[in-house]
Amino acid sequence: MKFAGSLPPRDSEKAIYEIIGVPFDDNATIRGASKAPEMIRRASQRLETFLWHSKLELSDLMYYDRGDLHDIADPDFDSSFDTGTGKRKIFIGGDHSITYPLFKYYFERLGLTKIVVIDAHADFRDVYMGNRFSNACVMRRIAELAGFENVIEIGVRSASWEEYELMRDRVRILGIDDMPEEQELEGRLYLSIDIDVLDPGIAPGVEYPEPCGISLEVLIRLVRAIIKRGDVVACDIVEVNPELDIKNGITCLNAARLVFEVLASYWLKDHES
Repeated sequence: MKFAGSLPPRDSEKAIYEIIGVPFDDNATIRGASKAPEMIRRASQRLETFLWHSKLELSDLMYYDRGDLHDIADPDFDSSFDTGTGKRKIFIGGDHSITYPLFKYYFERLGLTKIVVIDAHADFRDVYMGNRFSNACVMRRIAELAGFENVIEIGVRSASWEEYELMRDRVRILGIDDMPEEQELEGRLYLSIDIDVLDPGIAPGVEYPEPCGISLEVLIRLVRAIIKRGDVVACDIVEVNPELDIKNGITCLNAARLVFEVLASYWLKDHES
């Protein structure tokens, strides 16, 4: 199943934007996020592709759902991962550990250095349950690769004391009502959105729900502003776990809506006067 509004395969070369699923959850402690790409695609079929507030028909935006990337854990996965098209992308995870190999590819091959992360958790542990590449360690690995000064975290409301001590004078940490400065968004950016930044009341289907989260409306407003101000070349939406979701699939549905909003924000950015 393709994401709602996707171009058909025969027109894939016309695409300006691409959606790619990453069904991987080997670094999670509670499995299930590997099923998210399929279930978020299904949830997208329940939504109108006309965005009322933007007055945009998404199916006119020329995006293509390329299917799933299955070799993310392979050290040589980038040999089959073609980002040379220059098309802005949305990756649908998967647990948050997928962000490290994806960012590493852009960092090493395309010169991208900065990442903006919207997340309830700091994810700055050095090791978690014996795994240095756990989803709880992903931002630590990225900071070690790209430099702590090139990481911006927004919306964190949960961390260990050790993580906070490491981060507080080295990483730009912003509240959900704050925005990075213009100069902080200069250059090409990677945007990572952990769905658990939302309140568990509207996103229960996550591995580690964290109380006192934000609304989808606030998250969308923040994402729109970041994409408008910065040059976001790739975005991922991670940590949806359909097996932990409630019967109506609200977490998957909110993630699908977020994909729509990122696509619309890409288009508005590329067509601003």
